[in-house]
Amino acid sequence: MGLLLLAGAATVVGFLIILLVGRGQPVSPAASAGGEAAAPSELGWLRAGGTEALQRALRALFAEMGFAPEPGQQGGGAVEFLANDPTPIRGGRIYVRGLLAAEGGSVDADEVRTLLDAARAEAVGKAVLVTLGRFSAEAHEAARGQPVDLLDGEQLAALLRRHLPQAWATRSV
Repeated sequence: MGLLLLAGAATVVGFLIILLVGRGQPVSPAASAGGEAAAPSELGWLRAGGTEALQRALRALFAEMGFAPEPGQQGGGAVEFLANDPTPIRGGRIYVRGLLAAEGGSVDADEVRTLLDAARAEAVGKAVLVTLGRFSAEAHEAARGQPVDLLDGEQLAALLRRHLPQAWATRSV
């Protein structure tokens, strides 16, 4: 009985030491030290790389999520490409447009309408609009009921942390 009590006490002391030593440290190099919400500056490394870095990050992200990204275009602060979901029945092509919005800026409803027009021209059933910033209330309203997903900077950061932890940890793609 004494040996069992000693082992229990040693285990408790060991856990306390681990908790004290690891206090304030992220769980892994890819973990966010300040919670789940991404501050705009957390994507500064991606914004600094311009449209080329944004395109690499989005294509790598969609590839990691099971899509087959096709070559796309970049320019004017935006990137565009098609991504194929090869899954039977639910698969298909989606149109992806990424925007390098100014830090603190928001994307308006005109961008959502432009995206929907481009997706229709490409004859795809769904579109995704990604920004490093935020979407205005009007943009959310324009997307309501449409086959479009809006992915803001905070959501993009969460997806990068989850699907591309090495890129997130090293801040490079």
